[in-house]
Amino acid sequence: MHPSPVLEPDSPTWPSSLERYASIVHNAVEGIFQSTPEGHYLLVNPALARMYGYASPVELLNQVQDISQTIYVDAGVRDEFKRLMAKNGEVRGLEYRVRRKDGGIIWISEDSRAVCGVDGRVIYYEGFIQDITRRKQADEDLRAAKEAAELASKAKSQFLAVMSHEIRTPMNGVIGMASLLLDSSLTAEQRDFVETIRQSGDSLLTVINDILDFSKIESGRIDLENEEFVLRECVEGALDLLAPRAAEKAIDLLYEIAGDVPAMVRGDSTRLRQILVNLLGNAVKFTECGEVVLSVRAEPCSLDGEPSRVRLLFAVSDSGIGIPQEAMGRLFQSFSQVDASTTRRYGGTGLGLVISKRLAGLMGGEMTVESEVGRGSVFRFSIVVEPLLHQALSEPVMPRVALAGRRILVVDDNATNRRILTSLLQANNMTLCALASGPEALALLGTGEHFDLAILDMQMPDMDGVMLAQQIRQQNPALPLVLLSSLGLRDLIPEQHLFSAYLTKPAKPAHILEVLVRLLHRDRLAADKAAAGVVRAARAAHDKRVLLAEDNTVNQKVALRMLAHLGYQADLAANGLEVLAAVSRQSYDIILMDMQMPELDGLDATRRVRADLPADGQRPWIIALTANAMPEDRERCLAAGMDDYLNKPIKVPELAGALERAFAG
Repeated sequence: MHPSPVLEPDSPTWPSSLERYASIVHNAVEGIFQSTPEGHYLLVNPALARMYGYASPVELLNQVQDISQTIYVDAGVRDEFKRLMAKNGEVRGLEYRVRRKDGGIIWISEDSRAVCGVDGRVIYYEGFIQDITRRKQADEDLRAAKEAAELASKAKSQFLAVMSHEIRTPMNGVIGMASLLLDSSLTAEQRDFVETIRQSGDSLLTVINDILDFSKIESGRIDLENEEFVLRECVEGALDLLAPRAAEKAIDLLYEIAGDVPAMVRGDSTRLRQILVNLLGNAVKFTECGEVVLSVRAEPCSLDGEPSRVRLLFAVSDSGIGIPQEAMGRLFQSFSQVDASTTRRYGGTGLGLVISKRLAGLMGGEMTVESEVGRGSVFRFSIVVEPLLHQALSEPVMPRVALAGRRILVVDDNATNRRILTSLLQANNMTLCALASGPEALALLGTGEHFDLAILDMQMPDMDGVMLAQQIRQQNPALPLVLLSSLGLRDLIPEQHLFSAYLTKPAKPAHILEVLVRLLHRDRLAADKAAAGVVRAARAAHDKRVLLAEDNTVNQKVALRMLAHLGYQADLAANGLEVLAAVSRQSYDIILMDMQMPELDGLDATRRVRADLPADGQRPWIIALTANAMPEDRERCLAAGMDDYLNKPIKVPELAGALERAFAG
């Protein structure tokens, strides 16, 4: 086989320009055409004929006399073609459907231009055509898949809302009744049974909340709040929830907020508290002895197009069991714990860390972990918030001048707690001596060293706080002593006369300073205390008219008992129509309104109440009660005219807080 000869441009056999042009048109993979302004093909190449299902260009030219009648599927294509030609003299990327010879439909894309004569009139059109059927099908498949995904996401969200309501409604009865039963007269055995029911209900509710939160994050249905809040209150609220559990295990639960942390910020306090409770709960769960410490600091953070921001850096460290290096990669995976034995021993869904990490990411931060087996773990996370210029003071106003120069003795075997107390007291201009054991303190006091007050830790090796207080009383009977102890320990101390005050771990800085002021300046504060008591008594005596709107009989009992426990007598309405009848008979200060009721639901009832009562008259403060957990439910309640929002199962502290907000409102 011989190679083909190479033709030179000056060879006698070199094709002419016309022949080369014809070859290009004939062999092109795109369809090429020329057509008259009236819509008749003048020239087509083989690629276009094959595209339309014809054996040859001649067959296509013979059988297709009018393009608009034979080829076009969609009406108006010809008009659009003419409009674009008249405007631009060309058409670029015009997409439309055409009918093949066999009746099949394909999508094409056309690029063409008008060829005009010397007089400016159009002689013919010429251009290129591509078959884009596959691309269009892919686009259609993608659109259908997107719509299906959106429908599935919507169905999932609706399912979550229904499941939340169906699960939380009976849980409200279980937890609420158990809490009320604990306040009644019970034998020791009965109290143990009821407490087990309540704790089991709380554990089940935690699992339910984890699954619902994870599902909302996965479906993209979680929205963040952007509200003003006091950061210290948020942190201390999370610590308060874990303090009883830490006390049961005799673990020191400590925290420290750096001085550069803004007191008031704008962000999502609820989700921040959720992350803190999760990390602190894990730290307490996996720590058998030692300490759990939360620290907070801040650093500047500037984002494009955003006002000044601050990055808050949180660290939760513990002295617990630690995490093996080979298990670190599974730590933030869904439904995963370190190993199966951990799940059996400690329980949990394995979703807490996943949710916390994703929430931190949604708030502009991240989460990392450092750990060593047997030495404990440190979980660090950050969030971005907006610091507010009208900041509240991080500490309540205290008579610091009165505390300045006072000499305080601190005895605590925990070095972290000594450091935190030292920093707080020295910042308030007090002189501090911090020692690690009772014998050291007795030796120092034996030298005649003078102190105005002593703070003693309860749990210390060799000599605990009570034993040390007994020895100090023999040397210095007049020295005020403050016991720093775990929650609930006060009732177990037989000699309570030894101490002038008790501080519960984690001791809040505001509470510490308040105790010091009270003990060091009792006479000065006596008058203020009496005046405050008069104000509280007057406020408690104020009678608020309350209406409870709830159709579920179990929830009616729970809510009425809780209100009675808080000192309120409430009228009852079983649906929205009864609410309207009740407010027409008399005025109410507060309405607790369930969202889902027969005949007329809580949203429509609220709208009717707002519409019927004059704006300048006394309008009730309406608090939504709902078993739904979706973020849009809160928005729907507020949009309907409600003033506040409570999730079921309702707990006494949350109900009390909502009623307090009603007073303030």
